[in-house]
Amino acid sequence: MMKGFEIKKDIYWVGVKDWNLVEFHGYSTPHGSTYNSYLIMDEKITLVDGVKHYMSKEQLARISSLTDFSKIAYIVVNHVEMDHSGNIPDIMKLAPQAKIITNSAGKQALEAHFDTTGWEYELIKTGDSVSIGKRTLEFMTTPMLHWPDSMMTYVKEDKLLLSNDGFGQHYASDALFVKDAPLNVVTENAKSYYANILFPFGCQAEKALKTAGDLGLDIDMIAPSHGLIWSGKDEVNTILGLYAKWSSCGNEGKAVIVYDSMWGATAAMAETAMAVLQDAGIPVTKHCLAVKNVSEVMVDFLDAKYVLIGNPTLNNQLFPRVAGFVTYMRGLQPKNKVALAFGSYGWRPGVVKQIQQVFDELGWQSVEPFEEKYTPKSDVLEKFAERVKELIKL
Repeated sequence: MMKGFEIKKDIYWVGVKDWNLVEFHGYSTPHGSTYNSYLIMDEKITLVDGVKHYMSKEQLARISSLTDFSKIAYIVVNHVEMDHSGNIPDIMKLAPQAKIITNSAGKQALEAHFDTTGWEYELIKTGDSVSIGKRTLEFMTTPMLHWPDSMMTYVKEDKLLLSNDGFGQHYASDALFVKDAPLNVVTENAKSYYANILFPFGCQAEKALKTAGDLGLDIDMIAPSHGLIWSGKDEVNTILGLYAKWSSCGNEGKAVIVYDSMWGATAAMAETAMAVLQDAGIPVTKHCLAVKNVSEVMVDFLDAKYVLIGNPTLNNQLFPRVAGFVTYMRGLQPKNKVALAFGSYGWRPGVVKQIQQVFDELGWQSVEPFEEKYTPKSDVLEKFAERVKELIKL
């Protein structure tokens, strides 16, 4: 029997675990994910967030183990993306008396996704609160973290922040709390989530952290809508500190080399670049796109100062896997990088300039791209090594 799990007195996890999820918008999720939802048992019973539509039955069963749907007074919709709202219509059919708490952008998004005829709303903005009995729900809108409608809900009396996508991880586990899982595994998954979902919204993440401080939120538990729950001041401070670091767009002086190769020419250049960087004492990771998913690569971009992207020309264009990576990376908008585009060609040079154009669009510093026809001989690799040294000087 599906049931809810108490995370604080009279507050229950009623989410679902998606063990079979392997990909999310191009982001590899080898550990699956969860769609967390929370039921607050008070004078006015409140449900916070839904789940994906195809997992609706499981969530509804968990809710039914705790209360009758006719007793639900509020449904808080922190975010309208379908992994959190997909089954809201199912819930509303069972609880038509419930009033939806969201912001104006959330209402617009719900109406754009679903037939909302007859739904009642209570629209909020940052600093607003709603009493549900013994508890007070306080709200903080976090627009573009990572949708216009995104917001967080704070349960004041329980010092509990229901943060939706913020501070989450695509990570399914037998555990419900971070304390019951290896901390390094959870933080690595949180880093991957930030790098592949929230990277473009660092300014918004910084603003959210500041707003939480300005509102004086005393938090001893963060319950996101994906992954495990951060409980206790130490864990809360750990993830808040990591978000402060990641959202600052700083770097640790590391380098990342990303490339693909058909006949070994671009791979030889990648090896040369790695040797030069290591000789200079720069920590470096090297990713061949033939064997690495783009989402794995992007994690290293959070800490990197130097970015080197290598391309083997195919049909006078970027190699497909390189083109796909560059498109994915550009959408995530990493900042404050120093870059070099390099590669090989057969009869038409200049294709790596397309990568250079992306560097320019992102506002990165860079050195002149480097290309070689067919296989680079030792003298060419020496020249390429000098180009990498130019990069290091920036």
